[in-house]
Amino acid sequence: MKKKKSNLSAKRGRVGTLLMLVILLQSFGIGVSRAQSNDEPRLTVEFSEAPFIDVINYIKRHTKLDFLFNNEEIQKIPAVTHAFKSVPVSQVLQACLEGTEYTFRLFQNMIVIQKRQKTLEPVTVRGKVLDERRMSLPGATVIVKGTSIGGSTNDQGMFVFSLPKMDTIYLLVSFVGMETQEVAITNFAQEVVVRMKSDTKEVEEVVVTGYGNVRKTSFTGNSVTVSRDELLKVSKTNVMKALEVYDPSFRVKTNNQWGSDPNALPEMQIRGQSSIGVKDLDRNTLSKSALENNPNLPIFIMDNFETTIQKVYDMDPNRIESITILKDAAATALYGSRAANGVVVITTVAPKSGEVRVTYNMVGTISMPNLNDYNLMNARQKLEAEVASGMYEAEGEDFWFKKIRIEEYQGKLKNVREGVNTYWLAKPLRTEFNHKHSLYLEGGNEEFRYGIDLGYNNENGVMKGSYRDRIDAGFSIYYTTSKVQVSNYISYGVTKEKESPYGEFSQYTKMLPYERYKDDDGKMLRILQWSRVLDFEPYNPLYEADLGNYDKGQTNVLVENLSVNWFIKPTFWVKGELGISHSTGKREAFIDPLSVKNNLEYGDDRTNVGSLTLTNTEYTSWEGKLAISYNESINSHNINVGGGLEVKTTRRRTNTGTYKGFQSAEFSSPEFARSMPYKPNFQEVQTRLFGMFARLNYSYQDIYLLDASLRIDGSSEFGSDKRYAPFFSGGLGLNIHKYAFMEKYGFVNHLKVRGSFGQTGKVNFAPYAAVPTHEIDIDEWYISGPASSLMTTRGNRDLKWEKTNKFDVGFELGLLRNLLYLEFSWYNEITNGLITDVTLPSSTGFRTYKSNMGKVENKGFEIQFRSDLLSTVDWYVAVFANLAHNTNKIKKISDALKAYNDAVNEYYNQEIESLWDKDNPNLNRVMTKYEEGQSLSAKYGLKSLGIDPANGQELYVYRDGTVSYDWIATEMRNIGDEMPWGTGSFGVNLRWKNITFSTSFLYEFGGDFYNETLIDKVENAKIEEYNVDRRAMSQRWKKFGDVVMYKDIKDNRQTTDPTSRFMQRNNVLSWNSMTIGYELDREMLKRIGIENIRIEVGTNDLWRLSTVKAERGLSYPYANSVNFSVNVRF
Repeated sequence: MKKKKSNLSAKRGRVGTLLMLVILLQSFGIGVSRAQSNDEPRLTVEFSEAPFIDVINYIKRHTKLDFLFNNEEIQKIPAVTHAFKSVPVSQVLQACLEGTEYTFRLFQNMIVIQKRQKTLEPVTVRGKVLDERRMSLPGATVIVKGTSIGGSTNDQGMFVFSLPKMDTIYLLVSFVGMETQEVAITNFAQEVVVRMKSDTKEVEEVVVTGYGNVRKTSFTGNSVTVSRDELLKVSKTNVMKALEVYDPSFRVKTNNQWGSDPNALPEMQIRGQSSIGVKDLDRNTLSKSALENNPNLPIFIMDNFETTIQKVYDMDPNRIESITILKDAAATALYGSRAANGVVVITTVAPKSGEVRVTYNMVGTISMPNLNDYNLMNARQKLEAEVASGMYEAEGEDFWFKKIRIEEYQGKLKNVREGVNTYWLAKPLRTEFNHKHSLYLEGGNEEFRYGIDLGYNNENGVMKGSYRDRIDAGFSIYYTTSKVQVSNYISYGVTKEKESPYGEFSQYTKMLPYERYKDDDGKMLRILQWSRVLDFEPYNPLYEADLGNYDKGQTNVLVENLSVNWFIKPTFWVKGELGISHSTGKREAFIDPLSVKNNLEYGDDRTNVGSLTLTNTEYTSWEGKLAISYNESINSHNINVGGGLEVKTTRRRTNTGTYKGFQSAEFSSPEFARSMPYKPNFQEVQTRLFGMFARLNYSYQDIYLLDASLRIDGSSEFGSDKRYAPFFSGGLGLNIHKYAFMEKYGFVNHLKVRGSFGQTGKVNFAPYAAVPTHEIDIDEWYISGPASSLMTTRGNRDLKWEKTNKFDVGFELGLLRNLLYLEFSWYNEITNGLITDVTLPSSTGFRTYKSNMGKVENKGFEIQFRSDLLSTVDWYVAVFANLAHNTNKIKKISDALKAYNDAVNEYYNQEIESLWDKDNPNLNRVMTKYEEGQSLSAKYGLKSLGIDPANGQELYVYRDGTVSYDWIATEMRNIGDEMPWGTGSFGVNLRWKNITFSTSFLYEFGGDFYNETLIDKVENAKIEEYNVDRRAMSQRWKKFGDVVMYKDIKDNRQTTDPTSRFMQRNNVLSWNSMTIGYELDREMLKRIGIENIRIEVGTNDLWRLSTVKAERGLSYPYANSVNFSVNVRF
């Protein structure tokens, strides 16, 4: 009877409490857990000496019931030995608790375990959740630990609900981007205040590989993940520039030629150079934007689909959620024949559910030309240098020539005395204000979400007339049910670009400062002062800029990405993806009929002056994937396995036509041309790829880790006899910090060791290099058709992919809750089957064909360090530093590369044998040759002993030790390596209340740099024709016994061939970025309907220190920039 009375009382109490709880929760916006059905679950189970906690866990797994209990008390209940067959849950618990001092009570769908004497009394829990800045945090999730009871905070960050009274109740409070807080409540009469902390490691919890997400704790691959906030701390506009700060192995190569040109695409590498790429003899024909076939570029994946470097270069960093750089085989092998150079995986921002939210971001940038590396003479210095060089000496000449020299000198001196001192470097340059805008609108509910993004980026270069403008728009939707998830993103972008009509910057560095560029009436001079001494008539580059010359282009890109997930079970799903990308491009390059460039090509023939070159391109890519995934935790086993199929096809069409003979720049359309001297050139390239892949990620007790992957690629780019390529990887790891014995070493919160080995590949050749190709002769036609078909390339049906074997080991160490965090990796990567040209006998009709011959090794190490020195509500102080070291070595080369080395020797010999070309500046170029045992970035020349004090001539040392004054090409050797010994970055991140500060520095050391400035502008300075470096007059040999760096200035017509005398050690430290930010008070902003406003001021490329003093930005100067940004969220 007592038992029945007790049950009846419990039921009445439950109903009353439930009504009160529903009223309270509805009043304060907290969702109510669904009540248990009257049909009590039945269980069939047998327990044998099972701890009571196992009984609870079994009931939770087989019912929808939650439990509330005290952990310490539950340990006192003795082990259970019972068998049950189709027994209600209540009877199971009664039997298990019989004879103990504990009982249970059913409260909604929650079972409370407590001592028998206590009565069930509800208590009300009230509290408020604040962020780091002590502002209220709406939408935070608050639940009772071990249960599903709870809800979300309201607009004021408040929560309130009722529970059965316990001695202690534990709450778990969570919010996206913040660490989950556990709060113990013992005093229920007091309001709870919970302060959240930012989770700086949140984005690192999952590694995004593009073929599925893997928990970082169980991943054995080598990867670096960078969040959007981290990117924006370094650069608001340039994603590539930001990435190299966070990964020392990701390096953007210094481009001394194109500097800050907004239309020059950056060239980058991950872990060094594994292929030969563009040879020095072919580099003159390389476009500054032609990186599509660069064999050392990584591949870029955006939202699981491959994309182009142009798309990434133009991308707004605000659209990025995170970027993951995959480096070793365990991380990249799933990409098969495309992964040898590493993979950059980009995840864009997905819309969030809730009320409509609008985010607007504006970045204003002031770009200023950086001319710190130029050290040119002014007008007076230049004239004095001409006198010292003997330009106006006339020994042995007749009176007429002496008179010409004197008159020319007096004319120049007159200009100097009248104050003519033209600073030509400033003429084509400007300080420019650029602005970038982005707008993102998102909203929806848990089932349907949408997002709209709009962007505009106006980027004018520091050379007048150059720009790159981008307009983008995108629309994304996410539809989710219990079984299906569909996402779709469509975007359209337009990029317009134009080159500066002022031409290359290098021509302004040569102009003479005592020259006038306008006549007495203020009109621009076409030709500057004629030098009768040199019979030299320099043209005025500023006159060219005022003509109708132009070089401009436009690219339109449409992208459609569709993804469908079918969840057969919560742990098993099928995913299908389809991506379509279509782009069209048009480029127009026009030369005004009045341009001096026409005279250089046609002389006095005025009928063909003026030209227009039109280039149209069309690119289409289709990519589809079908994959299955299974991810489940079974006891101590975590299994993540998947596999699938992938197909991809690309087609690129290019059509180029040239028109000549225009009467005026005002009529520059093709119909106004006099002729079309060349037939239009049309090219079409098509590729197809088919791949099958499988992957496994497994961990046991989250301690023992295993990764394995396998991929088979079939490609139309491979030879017909080598159509399919297998790739694989395997990785092992150990989470040592999760061993039980590590608990006594509390200062070690993370210690992981890992290692991997595998094989990846890349296709480093033109799509049709594997098959013979023909060209139809359309110059002659018969009635039956074209006259002939010519074989243009000899294909190699055995041609296959380059294979790279990657071995990687490392560890991760975190001490004192990441007060100190250290990551170390050592790797060895060997590329076999290097694609090179093989020399053929002339009788075949072809000089070379492609074959797999050659081997290159890259090995080195990487160190990442960071420290969270201080982390409180008001303060956050963190520092970071990293270092990468890579060595590169050629293990084997082909006969064709040996022939190329001979061609380099022949190039120098031919130039030297010609007396007319003895002063050819091309002889100054130091080139790369390819020798076994040397680096791909090694530079070759003769070893020098310096200038002989006896006669002012340079002394060389041959390979056998012989000393001579004669420069011989066959005696060239490795005189330096451009690859630095070490590269890296370091920086600081600070926050004090609402104010943030971050700064970063880049460094490199141990590399060599061939200083061509000292050759062109100092030793071999053409003082008679061009302006020169101020150092041209110092350290010159003049008389016997002078120990100096340079030859006699009167010997400057003698070209200096490649020599170690000008190879210098290049150590660089640059202040890369600095940003100061302030976030306005949120409580104040809420009164005017604004959620958040953040203001930042920053700068990039503040200064650069180098051990080498050389001109940089030869065709386009570098720039410094100051930026400010405003981010507003409604």
